[in-house]
Amino acid sequence: MPMKYLSKAEGYDKLPAPVGPTSYLEDTMSSNADKDFQITSGFYKQVSGEPLVYTYGYDEMKVVLDVKGTVEISDEEGTKVYPQRGDVLYFKKGCTITFKAVEDDAYGYFWYCGRKSFGEI
Repeated sequence: MPMKYLSKAEGYDKLPAPVGPTSYLEDTMSSNADKDFQITSGFYKQVSGEPLVYTYGYDEMKVVLDVKGTVEISDEEGTKVYPQRGDVLYFKKGCTITFKAVEDDAYGYFWYCGRKSFGEI
């Protein structure tokens, strides 16, 4: 089948699975390529509380779907950004990124696409 479709109810409106105390991530779709060449996409949400510090084992891009309050994303070199809806981020394989929702009710909601296998964290 050349095209696969997931309705909004199966992706965007579903809270991703927890991957930490304040971080939620879930793959929704993956290509049929060999494991080393697969691309996978899904949704990620960071809420206030403990930041997520993550070292990427693959290249990934994120599109900011929604932000409430202040969300800070920083790398191991000290670069910090405060993304807004519509912004796009790229994370190079091997980099360490920290995701933090600053205020008590802050959150960031993202769509991602990376060169990884379905279910790989």
